[in-house]
Amino acid sequence: MPHILTEYSKHLEAEPSEVVVNKHFYPVIPDDYIVIYNEQNIDAKCYNYYGLFCDLIKSQLKKCGVTIVVIGSQENLTDRADYAYPNLSFRKNCYIVSKAKALISVDNVMTQYASSQKVPVISLYGNIYSSITTPFWSSKNKKADMEPDWSGKPCMSLHDPEQSIDKIKAEDLASSTISVLKKNYKEFRAKTSEVINFKTKLINKNKDYTIDVIPTNYVDLPIFKDQVLNLRLDKSQVDYASFVNYCSNHKCSIIIKDTLIQLEPIKHLFGNIESIKIITTKKSELIPSDYFSAVRSLGSRVDILVSNEEILDDIRFEYFDESVDFYDPPQKKPDNISEKDYFMSFKVVVQGDKIYNSTYNWKNSIDNGDNVVDNADYWEELDYFYIYEQDRH
Repeated sequence: MPHILTEYSKHLEAEPSEVVVNKHFYPVIPDDYIVIYNEQNIDAKCYNYYGLFCDLIKSQLKKCGVTIVVIGSQENLTDRADYAYPNLSFRKNCYIVSKAKALISVDNVMTQYASSQKVPVISLYGNIYSSITTPFWSSKNKKADMEPDWSGKPCMSLHDPEQSIDKIKAEDLASSTISVLKKNYKEFRAKTSEVINFKTKLINKNKDYTIDVIPTNYVDLPIFKDQVLNLRLDKSQVDYASFVNYCSNHKCSIIIKDTLIQLEPIKHLFGNIESIKIITTKKSELIPSDYFSAVRSLGSRVDILVSNEEILDDIRFEYFDESVDFYDPPQKKPDNISEKDYFMSFKVVVQGDKIYNSTYNWKNSIDNGDNVVDNADYWEELDYFYIYEQDRH
């Protein structure tokens, strides 16, 4: 938008001095607040760490009596903000933004509107250079443009296979927000610090929240709502009644290892069984071809995961019409990670009413542990971990 306005100004010899929007009043509870605009319509602009950002900045905002309001899409809406007003009209969103201390958002119409209202703007860029869409009416003191460390150039597309926007670290976003607030408000200069006690070491590759269930005792937990459960029949002895309850009440994916599950006894459950994943470590008896067709006739599918690379080509040749992938999870600790670091997990393991942050924690009955552990079971799930350094003393 800024480059378009610049060209119009140049050719028409007219300065775009203001934006006129007929704002619609919307009752917002807090008087002093910053706004996060949750963009979910464009894949390349979906930032996944607003929740972490809220956790890192809340204590600083509290010193000045400022809260966090989130607007925009209801989808993937963080629950870490103080107030949420999703799915409002553009005019109502404009009203909320116009009263804010600052706006945090990906580059879009709201950042330009906030700029026109002299509201400080912290903009996130993932698929485009900030110079192209920087807030047009904002002075240097009233904006911060946050770009990731692109591997080359931004994708300039609606879909970013590298999800570059997530490379913007939450602590950098928090620090930049405090910095902009300090430049514009006296109370922030006196009471807050830009130093954030948090350092990102590794960002999780898998962004979707994943639930592995050990079906030994059925308990219906709130975290199961709208989720597909991975029933890990490969991890422990299974209680059949619990297995049936999980399949009857939730969307599921069944995971087995070097074996087949008999279809006849569970045919009535396939309305909820989305897939059967077979992890294979050896080239044993072949899976009958009619097994795949039988599963498909029940509205599901079979995925073969080969963990032994030596037999991968043979398995792919044998089942060339089926889904066959190499199952090669991480095995070792990355060089930049220390056992003094901590982790947040985008995957949980559930057994009964117990929830664990990793398979390692489940095996060792560690309920709420967030310490990095140098263990093969732990590293196998590395792609689900956000690892960070923090001084807790």
